[in-house]
Amino acid sequence: MKVKICGLTRLEDALAAQQQGAFALGFIFYPPSKRFIAADAARDILAQLPAEAQPVGVFVNQMAEAQAAAKSLPLKGLQLHGDETPDDCRRLRDGFGGFIIKAFRLQGEADLETVSLYADAVDYILVDAVVTGAYGGTGQLADWALARRAADLPKPLILSGGITPDNIAQALRAVRPFAVDLAGGVESAPGIKCPDKIKQLFDAIKENTHAA
Repeated sequence: MKVKICGLTRLEDALAAQQQGAFALGFIFYPPSKRFIAADAARDILAQLPAEAQPVGVFVNQMAEAQAAAKSLPLKGLQLHGDETPDDCRRLRDGFGGFIIKAFRLQGEADLETVSLYADAVDYILVDAVVTGAYGGTGQLADWALARRAADLPKPLILSGGITPDNIAQALRAVRPFAVDLAGGVESAPGIKCPDKIKQLFDAIKENTHAA
């Protein structure tokens, strides 16, 4: 089971997640987010990460900013968490060389059909919770039943939304995702990760994997 730790704002948190075995490290470049990080601050952190780290820039309806970051920052992935179209994703992927994650907030059957339109435009799909007026980072649970159905689509599924060390085992059993994505579930405050919670998360995943 792979883990993406998102909303990183400090080097020590990024290193703690990487040392535990995180698949990807998320940096949010969307100013309204309470976990926003400026490009210059992120650049300082990225320069000190080990070569095997996979930093991901997270953007919400910010195509120009995402394209600029893809050129100016050593990112391995770009995550589009807004209303970007398949063509947006393809355009961003052209010339980037890294992977593309597209986030979806699933409410019903029609949304699964929408996700399928992105099959040739992205590398991963991410399912998050539906909260009116919010694009993510709410701490609310996604619809696990719909997420489980999305996990059967052609692209690997990353499950996000309200996951914690306490409910990770239940989430894995219910959805069987390729990876999970956490921000608030391993924090002591928005943007400030808790090393103990990160360790608890990875320990819980190991225990669940061994029990499976």
